[in-house]
Amino acid sequence: MSGLAWMPILMYHRIVEHEPSHDPDRICTSVARLESHFAWLAARSYLCVPIDLALRPAQPGEGRRFAITFDDAYEETLRLALPVLQAHALPATVFVVSGLVGGRSVWNHEPSQLLSYRELLDLHSAGLFIGSHSQSHRRLSTLALSEIRQEVADSRHELEQLLGTAVRFFAYPYNDLDERVLAAARSAYSGAVGGRAGKHSPHNLHRIDAARMTTRQLALHVSGIHRWVRKQPMPGPLRRLSARLA
Repeated sequence: MSGLAWMPILMYHRIVEHEPSHDPDRICTSVARLESHFAWLAARSYLCVPIDLALRPAQPGEGRRFAITFDDAYEETLRLALPVLQAHALPATVFVVSGLVGGRSVWNHEPSQLLSYRELLDLHSAGLFIGSHSQSHRRLSTLALSEIRQEVADSRHELEQLLGTAVRFFAYPYNDLDERVLAAARSAYSGAVGGRAGKHSPHNLHRIDAARMTTRQLALHVSGIHRWVRKQPMPGPLRRLSARLA
């Protein structure tokens, strides 16, 4: 599949009541900010779709589309994010670290509680899609090939056994991948999401880190202007300035 059209895919991590002044990983998004993002998109007739629709072009009448993802499966995803999604009738995908369900996010500067097995089933029963985020949230490009395959494929099997349904999408921890990691994802999943590095493709769907964005910044990114700017030849200082403004 070549020349895959880009569709905005929003990436969030932790959803909190109030954004802390100290957030070293920059992963906390307040309920109010999340609400403002979805209200802004709805007011401009953006249609939220399941992530698998990013693998095909928009159909007649669909208009502007976007998708929502949550990485890591923090316990707030059920408690705080789900009510917002349900209020707006929005689909979303939650990417789960299969080996740490019910544990804590040991990769963060300040580890936080992750969804338990029961909570994960509740989230799935509520209609959210579940994807894999590896077994242990390690940087996959630093691992041996056998470990990469285990992290990618075994996490899928573990989640499918828990959920009793197919797990079709993968999210790269730290948005980190190389050709070996990409090949492992291709062999195990229908699609995969990353950040914005490398070629946009079915197994490296580019995402927008919306965690701390204002609605102005969100507007620039969902429009695709930021992607166009990155492709234009310009001096280094000007490029860095445009990145900050976006």
